[in-house]
Amino acid sequence: MTLRYTVTPVPYSGTFHVELVLSARDELLLRLPTWLPGSYMIRDMAAEIQSLAILCGGQSLDGRKVDKSTWRVQLGEKERKVTVRYEVFAQDSSVRRAYLDSDRGFLTFSSLCLCPIGREEEAIEIEIREPKVANGWKVATELSPLQIKENGFGRYQAENYDELIDSPMEIGPWQAIEFKAYGVYHRIILSGKVPPFDQQRLKSDVKCCAETVISFFEPKTHKAPFASYSFFLNLSENLYGGLEHRASTALAASFFDLPIVGDKTISAGYAKLLELFTHEYFHAWWVKRVKPSVFIPYDLTQETYTNLLWVFEGFTSYYDALLTARSGATDTESYLKSLSETLNRHYLGSAKNRQSLAESSFDAWIKYYKVRTNRSRSVTSYYDKGALVAMALDAFIQKESVGKHSLDDVLRFAWQQLKEVGKDYAGLDEEMIPEIIFEATGIDVSEEIDRWVYGCEEPDYKRVLKTMGIDLTEEKLPIEREVLQATLSGTNALKVSQLDEAGVAELAGLCVGDELLAIDSIRVTKSNLEKLLKRYGQAKSFSLHVFRSGLLKELSVKPRKTDVRKIKLSVNSNGKAFCRWLNR
Repeated sequence: MTLRYTVTPVPYSGTFHVELVLSARDELLLRLPTWLPGSYMIRDMAAEIQSLAILCGGQSLDGRKVDKSTWRVQLGEKERKVTVRYEVFAQDSSVRRAYLDSDRGFLTFSSLCLCPIGREEEAIEIEIREPKVANGWKVATELSPLQIKENGFGRYQAENYDELIDSPMEIGPWQAIEFKAYGVYHRIILSGKVPPFDQQRLKSDVKCCAETVISFFEPKTHKAPFASYSFFLNLSENLYGGLEHRASTALAASFFDLPIVGDKTISAGYAKLLELFTHEYFHAWWVKRVKPSVFIPYDLTQETYTNLLWVFEGFTSYYDALLTARSGATDTESYLKSLSETLNRHYLGSAKNRQSLAESSFDAWIKYYKVRTNRSRSVTSYYDKGALVAMALDAFIQKESVGKHSLDDVLRFAWQQLKEVGKDYAGLDEEMIPEIIFEATGIDVSEEIDRWVYGCEEPDYKRVLKTMGIDLTEEKLPIEREVLQATLSGTNALKVSQLDEAGVAELAGLCVGDELLAIDSIRVTKSNLEKLLKRYGQAKSFSLHVFRSGLLKELSVKPRKTDVRKIKLSVNSNGKAFCRWLNR
């Protein structure tokens, strides 16, 4: 049987009108996912459904909710044709949900398409209707077309519901940059605000990154696991993020990070953008196909707990900057800067002493994606520390095998295991990680994983970096961290965004969110902050005036030096070890 959906964008109201037609009998249960693969937090997509109606034979049926995401319809013993109509409010500009306005639309079908429970494996046809107000709009997706117009509007098909929700779609006047990587057709779909930029450079660099990832997993065949691939890149002033899919990825970035025509330098923003491309593309192998066993199949009705996000997100975070540099799209300086930023983010938080990597993975559902003022002391990033532990494991494997093996071999081995098992692939269990590393390299890392992953012990990063041919030095922190042990943000108003645990500012009573007004009755601005802190940082004490919840408060600060320093990395004088590490 086939499930048939029709989606009609209504840009002026920011809604998609959805119709599902199917044959059913007895009891029909319709459900929308509560979360989507790759983003581990309950998001309750059904909250955006409005005005749901169920029709059969010209009559309206009573569809009652049985939980927050599920509707029940009683049909009787005879099979009947049922039509379900509803509207979905779509105003989430992130990569995770559906979005629609008069300029563009982004369709994530986990936000749009109710699934009949028990019929997830049935074939799907979905029609995307062209909005009446659209001018030059067209469709981009990796779904297979059935009957479409030249602009892409029309009917598409999916093998099942899983493929449907894993195949996002962009509609609007998007632009495309096309290239082939080892013979596979790729395109970058540009939407949002697209200012003039060096399109040829972006095309060339992303192609290099894609080919490097393909050859990483398939060094002999250079064969990708998809027939074609789309990078959906939505551009605005202050966006950043990515979400992987089986043959595409949704990316969001700042248009300021795009390369400028005639400027051959590698800006920090452009390097970060290329690493984002590489990170999400890497996931096509490492997460979308090789994945934790608890994700096979995905249970999108509730939290699916795993201790292995450090392996899948952390390892990917380790390789994104490394492979981008290996491709030649970025250089040594960019790679070292990216690595030092990861180290600094990790070191400046105190959560690393409380929450292990395994716990961080398990608690992602309630901690990682939720912004709290105590984040730096309660959340260990399975991205950052996961990447650093991956680096340490890589160094350990190379050292113990005398350069014969590396972490590269582990991921390739896991990928080949998936290909050998095929449809019976059951994913990776926790206890399999040391085992699979041993099978791939002959190196036992179980003790290191116990200490670095299940405990809060840190690898000796200085020694690890030395193995890589990198020297670690320490520099002074910004003046506000030196004097106050606090991080300030903002331009017009300076607000406290982070406090060091038991630091000067915290002991004085400063809180995250406080607006800094004056030091010793002198008005504080972004331009005079450094001058004031240099002067008053030498005093025995000084007063701070802040606004908190609209109330003026005066605090007394007693400066003291901090032992924390900013990490800086550089290739050592020899340079050969780093070249071997980067280009192996």
